[in-house]
Order: sequence, then structure tokens, then C-alpha cells
Amino acid sequence: MRIIIAILLFLSLAWPAFSADYYTAATAREQVRMLLRETTNDFYSDTELDNWVKEATENVSANALCIQVSDTILLVTSQYEYTEFVTGGAATATDVVKVWGCFYVSPDNEYIGLKRIYPSQIADLPYMLAGPPKYYFHYADKIGFLPLPTTAENGQSVRIYYAEQSQTIGDLPNEYQPLTFWYAAAMALKQKGNATESDKFYSMYLTELNALKKELYDVPTEQPPK
Repeated sequence: MRIIIAILLFLSLAWPAFSADYYTAATAREQVRMLLRETTNDFYSDTELDNWVKEATENVSANALCIQVSDTILLVTSQYEYTEFVTGGAATATDVVKVWGCFYVSPDNEYIGLKRIYPSQIADLPYMLAGPPKYYFHYADKIGFLPLPTTAENGQSVRIYYAEQSQTIGDLPNEYQPLTFWYAAAMALKQKGNATESDKFYSMYLTELNALKKELYDVPTEQPPK
């Protein structure tokens, strides 16, 4: 049994190396069925497996912060909180998990980095007249900037770099996609009452997730630009 599982896991990991394409919902489902040793929907429906892959993708993207995107918000006079982005990415701030940083583009095309603050720090900010943004914050499903923009900043852009959450497996980087198969298989086996096999797959999922997170974030400190 363990040999079969090991072979199936190897195949699920090796697939991206032989294909430049992302997995789709359909091919991801096939991989999960392979791990479950079920080629047709004898016990699990396609919808069930698809939903577990979506749940897995959300879990991976939220915990690994591996879907890294940039987008733009256009400032509006006297508005300090925003949910709508201009293009691409999550399209709204709802799916933003973590903001890495922002910079403001002034009317003179100057690029000004903004400092991150947390809502708990707002009371300690110095008094500021309305004008170009100096700070940004990410709270719930909104991204905010202080001080308040004036008409001089209206329509100027703030560039945002962030990690987003997604249910679409193709949004994940290739090396993270096989993790969704292990997670989905663990949930499927748990539903079937096979706790031992479920725990094995979930343990594999967590181990590889933590390994990839370490590889992504534990990097040598870069030297500051000269």
C-alpha cells in the first residue's frame, strides 16, 4: 500500500516537470482520483473533488502567500479607504491576504514609498493636513492611505504589491499545485472514514507546504541599493 502511494505521489509531483501548462480543474481532479485509486465517480462525485481542490487552493494561497501580484489604485479626493483596483490581480481588495508594499506616483512622476501602519497605530500618528499619501494600511477587505488626498492627488496612482487568495488552481505557481491533490485526497478519505490514510496525506501536504514556504521566504538579506 505504501509503495503504491509513494508512486502516485511521485507522479503527481513529476507531472509539472514534463508539462509547461498549469493544471486545470479537470486535470487536477484526475490527479486526486489517482491518489484515491478511483478512476470513475464510484464514491466521490466530480463536484465533490472539484470543491476540495478549490478549498485546497484557497488554503495554499492563504498560508503560503505564493500568488504574488501587483496592481494600482487611483486616488480619489477626500477618500482614504479603497476596495477596487484598476486592473488584474484580485480585481478587488477582498482577496488580498497580505500587502508587501506600496508606492505613490506624484503628479511630477516621483515615486514615493509609503510606510505601513496598523489601525492600532492610527491614534499615535502626528496631525497631518490633507495631501500626498505617506502611510498605507490593510484592514479587513480594504486598503487605506493617509493623509486624505486633495484635488491635486485625485486620479494619481498608488502601486500595490500583495499576495492574494484564489480558488483557481492555475493561479498557483507550478510547484505549489500538487499540494492541492494531497489536501483534496485527505479531505475525501476523511469523509469516507479512512482517518489513517487521510492523516498521511494531510501530513504530506503540511510538510511540503512548510518546505516551500521556507524556500520562498528564508532567503539571504539583500544589500541595500547604492
